[in-house]
Amino acid sequence: MADNPKKKGRDRELLSEQEHEVAYLMKTAKVTRQKALKAIREAGPNREKVMEYLGKK
Repeated sequence: MADNPKKKGRDRELLSEQEHEVAYLMKTAKVTRQKALKAIREAGPNREKVMEYLGKK
């Protein structure tokens, strides 16, 4: 649970290299684990930029 329940949304915009987030990206973008990790590293943690990098916008 968030420290401040009034703050919403920002965390959903970010991706990290945590296993569950990589798995979600693999499922939604239909890419391999290696491509998902490379996209996060190259495009940064912004979910929208990662999807653009993968060409899945």
